[in-house]
Amino acid sequence: MKFLIWPLLLILTSAHAHSFEDAPFKPAQLSALITEASLDEISGIASSRLSENRYWVHDDSPRPAELQAIDESGKQLVRLRIEGVRAIDWEDIASHSDAGKPWLLIGDIGDNAGVRKDYELIVIEEPELSAKAGVQSIKPAWRLRFRYPDGAHDVEAMAVDVQQRQVLLINKHPPLAVYTLPLGPASTNTNTLVATKLLELSSIPQPDANERKARYPSARFGGSPTGLDIDAAGKRAILLTYRDIWLFNRKPGESWKQAFSRKPKRISLPPLAQAEAIGFDRNGQSIMVSGERLPAPLLKLEPLIDDGSGE
Repeated sequence: MKFLIWPLLLILTSAHAHSFEDAPFKPAQLSALITEASLDEISGIASSRLSENRYWVHDDSPRPAELQAIDESGKQLVRLRIEGVRAIDWEDIASHSDAGKPWLLIGDIGDNAGVRKDYELIVIEEPELSAKAGVQSIKPAWRLRFRYPDGAHDVEAMAVDVQQRQVLLINKHPPLAVYTLPLGPASTNTNTLVATKLLELSSIPQPDANERKARYPSARFGGSPTGLDIDAAGKRAILLTYRDIWLFNRKPGESWKQAFSRKPKRISLPPLAQAEAIGFDRNGQSIMVSGERLPAPLLKLEPLIDDGSGE
């Protein structure tokens, strides 16, 4: 019983320990405790573009190349196998609508040892779920192999901006930087695309000397980005670290380079064992957060005011 309730106790007690006076979101609420054995290392979450109460999640790799759909209660709806794909180190997922169709972009972008020569984006069209659910399979719509201009990087934070036709990536270990790739398959004469380094990201606080000696990842790696999402309107980006959420607002007419150059707003999180997954809901209003280890809390942060940033 203690195993099942400790995340809830942390959430309830920490809600009083953190100040949310200046935060644009209400304190995190526990939407569900995920206990599915095959979801013990949730590393990415993205809202469905087809259903209001559906989220796509995946585990850290090496695992089978599959996504799982869950609802807001944490119930597993389907396992979706991606045909012909090897999951080397899946670390994030992003959903978006483009050309009237719903898409899911999977980032095979992790590199703990910093030795990979290239990385891969895998895109599928989000499927309708069969009445029988269980297990479904799908082939990728397109795949893109790429590398960074300045060597190997361990990356867990990825997002899509359809309006700008960009995929944004932020590396995990300092010095942090924002990289971009075009949204779409590479031309046939390009084997491995080189990402563009957009800017150095110096606004995320990094642990001090004492914190780096701490036992828990939230302190030791508190400034390490583990997830990223952009709302459907392309106005806001949310960056997850082990300890906080950082909100970047993009003003009308601005580029993401300009938006990420400003100091972000901090949204406190309750203590989590290993926060690694973040995404806006389908309407681009609330924020969903989860992470590794079971039972995995599925947190929901609702906005103080609906600003109309959704679809």
